[in-house]
Amino acid sequence: MRRRSVAQGGRRSRRAATRVRRPRPRPARARRAPGGPTPPRLAFACLGSSGAVPSAERDTTSLVVRAGGTVCLMDVGGSPVQKLRRLAVDPVDLAAVVVTHTHPDHVYGLPALVQNLIILGRRTPLPVYCRVEHVDLLKSLLALFELTKELDVSIQAVEPREGVRVLETPDLAITASPNVHGRMPNLAVRAEAGGRSVVYSSDTRPCAAVAALARGATVLVHEATFARPDPTQWHSTAREAGEIARQAGVGRLLLAHVGYESHGALAAHVADARAAFTGPVGVVDELRWYRA
Repeated sequence: MRRRSVAQGGRRSRRAATRVRRPRPRPARARRAPGGPTPPRLAFACLGSSGAVPSAERDTTSLVVRAGGTVCLMDVGGSPVQKLRRLAVDPVDLAAVVVTHTHPDHVYGLPALVQNLIILGRRTPLPVYCRVEHVDLLKSLLALFELTKELDVSIQAVEPREGVRVLETPDLAITASPNVHGRMPNLAVRAEAGGRSVVYSSDTRPCAAVAALARGATVLVHEATFARPDPTQWHSTAREAGEIARQAGVGRLLLAHVGYESHGALAAHVADARAAFTGPVGVVDELRWYRA
């Protein structure tokens, strides 16, 4: 019995040795366009998606946009360095920051960001773009913590004109338009790369300038603070966000800056937006990359 077992084992070994292994298919590589390099892919993620009051699940609204080697942060709330790292972004590599307006929930993280960049060893200047009305305020905010002695933070004024060019790199172009946010000067922002685009409304009532900026955009991230219109506030409802998406003819609508009262009723927010816009609609997931 033992000899038969050894012989059978030998036959199995010879069969295994002669078995042909088929190579596993390799993942397809991105093809380059004829005559030139592949256009940079445009991606974005929300570091937060709440209105001014965060909840246990959602922080205040800000976005990071990436195309090729360029990474840009739009608004600065929460703990930006920790959240960028959770998205596998090295904060030292930030190309620029855009501050849409100076309500606290959109700018209070800027001093912490600059302090962290100093500690992490950034030496190249950090451009920060904002409306011309906010240049002195941002300079004063950083001077309060004496943060510009070790890192050059270059505050760049953006004129409040529709479609004004904010930033252009080989990978990414950013334009902006003034929106309607009461007495607070504000900007909506459009990022474009490789024929794709994402528009961030920032805080605003529904307005023609945002619809024009978002014309034909791949994705519109529009604020949807309230479930019902409130004429005393300078914000939008989810249905109004849907109407702007429809007017602009965007490919997809994502709702952000959702008031904390609605965090437990997000499905109703989405349904309200779908009543006005027939394309894909959702509430943004925080700390998730989206392809534009």
